[in-house]
Amino acid sequence: MNTFIDKELFLGTMSEMVDLVVSNTIAKKKMAYYAINSDCMLNYWRDDVYQDIINQKDSIVYVDGMGVIYAQKLLKLPVAKERIATTDLFPALCNYLNETKSPLRIFLIGGSDGTAENVMDRFFIQYPNVHIVGTHHGYFDKRSSSKVIKYINSHKVDILFVGFGNPIQEKWVHQHFHRLRVCTFITCGGLFDYYANNVKRAPLFMQKIGLEWLYRLVQEPRRLFKRYIFGNIKYVWKVMRMKLSKALRSSKEGNL
Repeated sequence: MNTFIDKELFLGTMSEMVDLVVSNTIAKKKMAYYAINSDCMLNYWRDDVYQDIINQKDSIVYVDGMGVIYAQKLLKLPVAKERIATTDLFPALCNYLNETKSPLRIFLIGGSDGTAENVMDRFFIQYPNVHIVGTHHGYFDKRSSSKVIKYINSHKVDILFVGFGNPIQEKWVHQHFHRLRVCTFITCGGLFDYYANNVKRAPLFMQKIGLEWLYRLVQEPRRLFKRYIFGNIKYVWKVMRMKLSKALRSSKEGNL
């Protein structure tokens, strides 16, 4: 693949994303919102099924990774106004719904048993006007999801946050997109672990310069070494090859 991504990305701000999610949900527009970062892009380039899901017309894809923004700048592509971390989108959306006293109903699925429930309890205190109506852990057989889907549908959910990790969560959403009576799907990786205090988030300055991955690596070196060290090398190499290929094409066109 010589192009960075075939999907037109959402390049707006966090506030604009919240407005989009809310307005589409109120209008009953059934949409899936997917975040991409460097690791997601590696999956996009090597996994045809995941790539097709990201490219779907009923998906909105936003930038959750400074590595993607750096690549956009290097390749002279349209650049996102800011990084929209799903970890920040969740409370930003809850804050908006809380202030407007919106009746929209949220369900959280993912994480270990009790994790999403802890997040629901914590956010109920912080955002008392937000309707988080149910939770479910993520440790169930994804190939047999009928009972879980029935349980979610029984809660009359408007917005479903799905945290199984990339690309399992995107494939699950796509597979059950029409079985779930939900307007808005937002995949969120390990978001629930942060707000259940299972995992500490990097300091703000590390988030802003794209080193949040290093903070995570220090916390869980054995589990994340392959993903972040080898993955980052592969990502940078891929982007540099794209840059070189683009430069060669421009040079040839200039000599014609």
